[in-house]
Amino acid sequence: MALFGFDRLSVQQFETVLLYRNGRFEKALTPGRHRLRAGSRQLVRIDLRPEVFRFAQGAVSSDRIAINLVYAARTQIVDPKAAFESSQNYREEISIRLQSVVKAVCSRKPRLEIQTDHQTFSNNAQKAASQILRAIGCECLTFELLQVDSAGPVAELDNSEWDLRRTSAWRPKAAAPVAGGPVGR
Repeated sequence: MALFGFDRLSVQQFETVLLYRNGRFEKALTPGRHRLRAGSRQLVRIDLRPEVFRFAQGAVSSDRIAINLVYAARTQIVDPKAAFESSQNYREEISIRLQSVVKAVCSRKPRLEIQTDHQTFSNNAQKAASQILRAIGCECLTFELLQVDSAGPVAELDNSEWDLRRTSAWRPKAAAPVAGGPVGR
């Protein structure tokens, strides 16, 4: 029997539905059948199943060697409201935060350690990612470093040349002649 002024809603086992009325959060609907009063409302379905992100990313180790990494991270939403309200696209936010974590973990470890001890790197990245993702209602369930390749040393400017470039007194060592300008002797 249908009740007038109410709508039926089924929430799947793997999701949560966030109910907003007049732009304000009212409640999270758990799996099962629900009857909702008709009116001004917004329903947001949030899939709670774990999601796998796979990346190929360049980074720099603590010994200033450029490396290319391939890794996979398995994440899950633990707070649907925080995940929805923290960003327009929480998947994109997860992706950016995971890449930032990997860059930071790489910057604290030498290339040889990253290449030879995948397990320790993975554990450190997983713990750091969980802390960072918690702010957006997610957690990193697993992290696996799949491959590391050395891309070579990072090119650096000589400090004296860098300091000169930041001042107005710096001039290029050999400037090309400008068309229509004076020609050197």
